[in-house]
Amino acid sequence: MKEDLTEQQLNATFDELFKQSDRAVAVVSGSILEEILERMLLSFFLPHPNVFKNLFDGLTPLSTFGSKIDVAYHLGLINDIEYCDLKLIKRIRNEFAHSIKGINFDADVIKNRCYELQTLKSKKPPKEMMDNIKSVKTYFQVNVSLLSTLLFAKISEIGHCALYDYKNVK
Repeated sequence: MKEDLTEQQLNATFDELFKQSDRAVAVVSGSILEEILERMLLSFFLPHPNVFKNLFDGLTPLSTFGSKIDVAYHLGLINDIEYCDLKLIKRIRNEFAHSIKGINFDADVIKNRCYELQTLKSKKPPKEMMDNIKSVKTYFQVNVSLLSTLLFAKISEIGHCALYDYKNVK
């Protein structure tokens, strides 16, 4: 069973993370979002003692970040902007995770993907806030922390579908 995750723990993790290298920020941000998606999906699925082992552990259907994104979207747990941003963040994370050479947020491929992120823009933040975002890394961090907060808040709203009682249908 997973231990509880609070908003305060999530915020503390981001505070610590944002002091790290570009690679650490990208890779761990993806891991945090993957963990939130996993908790979201577990909240939706019927409670079963083997649900984690059968679906998330090892080489099972929901063992990857990408599969969790796709299933959450197709179940209606995340919207179009969240889906697209999660896919972009996964690609950014993979660029950092699989690059042997030095890479940072100023690399063209990373910069372009970061500026495609829509979570922050969709919330129409004040111009002053946007003017204070001086780097691609900061833009990425703000989008990831906002997206994490939005997804985390949805977990408490999710409930699994009721079991269909097919045995008592006449």
